[in-house]
Amino acid sequence: MRRLLSFLLLLVLAASSAGCVRVKPWERDILAEDVMTFDAEAEESALDHGYYNAREGASGGFEAGGGGCGCN
Repeated sequence: MRRLLSFLLLLVLAASSAGCVRVKPWERDILAEDVMTFDAEAEESALDHGYYNAREGASGGFEAGGGGCGCN
């Protein structure tokens, strides 16, 4: 049992240390590309934001509450 626990601890430590890496300044532009985002449907989200902007007559503020009533 003790051997299994020490193996699992070693496995967790190895897995958690793999994500710690320093990114050099000239490599940051590659990580900032649109391909690296977690949005699976980026094109559809962009279209939805475009429709929203046209309907509301404004842009931005997708994460905040409130908004216009559309009575321009």
